[in-house]
Amino acid sequence: MEKEFEQILIGERKKRKLSLREASAQIGICHTYLSALEKGRDPRTGTKLEPSQDVVLKICKAYELNLSDAIPLFNFHDKYELYSFIARQINELKHTKPAQYRELVKIINQ
Repeated sequence: MEKEFEQILIGERKKRKLSLREASAQIGICHTYLSALEKGRDPRTGTKLEPSQDVVLKICKAYELNLSDAIPLFNFHDKYELYSFIARQINELKHTKPAQYRELVKIINQ
């Protein structure tokens, strides 16, 4: 059974022995939003929270999670949205890590 997003968030924060405020500062989001994400609900409305792809990426970077392990955490509505996300990440590599980008292009072209 796959872990829920909330369980992963709490587990990763506790593994690093971080308070909500410390973790939220590391991620780059406000501590009240991180608390709500860990609970899985908007405290004002009670509706399920679905973090944006950007927020999930920030969490992955802060907690040093592999993006491939985090793909199930993203709320992709269809294959096109998933493929677009992957394309954006590859394009970002082109600018931030050119050597990794070239290696990835070699793999794709095989």
